This record gives sequence, C-alpha cells and structure tokens, in this order.
Amino acid sequence: MDDVQALCAEIRDAVSESHAVADGEIGPDTPLLVSGLLDSLTIMRIVSRVEKRLGIAFPEEAVVAANFRTPAALWKAVGEVRGAGAGSVW
Repeated sequence: MDDVQALCAEIRDAVSESHAVADGEIGPDTPLLVSGLLDSLTIMRIVSRVEKRLGIAFPEEAVVAANFRTPAALWKAVGEVRGAGAGSVW
C-alpha cells in the first residue's frame, strides 16, 4: 500500500464485506463516519488490513474517530504510526 488511493481500495473492500456493497466510489475525502459507512467491525477490518499490508502494529490509541473521518485522515495516521519511534505519541 503506497498511497491514499490504495488505502481507499482497502476501505472499499472492508466496507463491502460488512455492507455487501459500498455505494459510489471511496476517495481520499469521502466522509466515512458521517456517511454511516463504518461501524466498529468495519473499522477493525480496516485496521487489520492496514497492519497486514504494511507490517505495522496500529496502536489502540490511534483507533479514534478523528483518524477514521476520511481515508486521507487515516492515511495521515498511518504515516504517523509508520514513522513513530521512541517518544512518540503512539
């Protein structure tokens, strides 16, 4: 997963598993929470997919609403997790 577009595809797949089909395309600025696309199970599917694809551990502290508002917000959080080192907020 190299970019936010690839993350959008992962989100769409996870949403499809939960809701059968996602209406319309999911782009970087698609509102995920207010649109009702995400529930707790779908969020955990997305986290699991991200962890597997990128070989990272997404900390519980990062699984907050602000990081799941849009794919772009989640991509930013993923970048922060990937770059986290000693003394990180995660």
